[in-house]
Amino acid sequence: MSKPTILWRTEWDNGAPTHVVTLSNTQSQQREELERIVDNEGFIREGDRWRPTEGAKLHGLFEAVRALGFVMEFEREDESAPFDLQRLNLKPETREKLEATSNVRLDDLAGYCPVQAEGQFDGLYFYFRARGSHWRFEAGGNESGTKGATWWHEEYWPNTTGFEAGYMDDEDAIRSILKSVEKFRTEDRTRFEKGHPEYERTTLEGWSLDVLSLSRVVRRLGISGREVIERAKAYGIELPYFADLELKALDGKPGTVFAFDKTRGIWTDMADEDD
Repeated sequence: MSKPTILWRTEWDNGAPTHVVTLSNTQSQQREELERIVDNEGFIREGDRWRPTEGAKLHGLFEAVRALGFVMEFEREDESAPFDLQRLNLKPETREKLEATSNVRLDDLAGYCPVQAEGQFDGLYFYFRARGSHWRFEAGGNESGTKGATWWHEEYWPNTTGFEAGYMDDEDAIRSILKSVEKFRTEDRTRFEKGHPEYERTTLEGWSLDVLSLSRVVRRLGISGREVIERAKAYGIELPYFADLELKALDGKPGTVFAFDKTRGIWTDMADEDD
């Protein structure tokens, strides 16, 4: 006999989820027990639509439902579909600005410690990361990490404990991303280009900020790993805490990146596409 089953789908409205459920193989007594559990776990039922109240936890609901004997089936998201901006809790003016800013596409925004986002603008891949007391925006790399960023911007995030940036909400993250896009479009970016007198310092700062690996800095500047460390010190640039490990890893190893190969679905060494 088939087990009682819940088909689960989620709709979003400015960051607020509504879970649309379809029941199958369910007897009236099982349905009544299920509805009691849903109510007790802090969800408001409106027909087949369950809306969580403040404090309601999905994992508690799922555990109780499975203990009752129900099987959960979750509707698969279409990976080719654009990111649903209604997942984000935004002020009306911020949503309007996000939707109105030309040539900007958000592909994902999620997580805590760090908060991370990625997407594209002006034909460039971008990556956003907020953790500790800073947030950073990188442009010009790629999703797999086999190509390094060619422009970046980092800012201090006001805090009292040193960790607040890692809990940045949707509103602040989107405002930071849009600020970075505007900065990229309006500022002089020549210090990120070879031949500029500040190119070396800029590249070394990128290593310090964890935007670039030591191996990429070595290739971009045409110097050894030890020279990178000495020049960073001369500029007064803080070395990454993993500088010694990176220096050891440079010896006798070709330029590869450990990345996720989507075509094969595995993590593997992939060719580095950096300049």
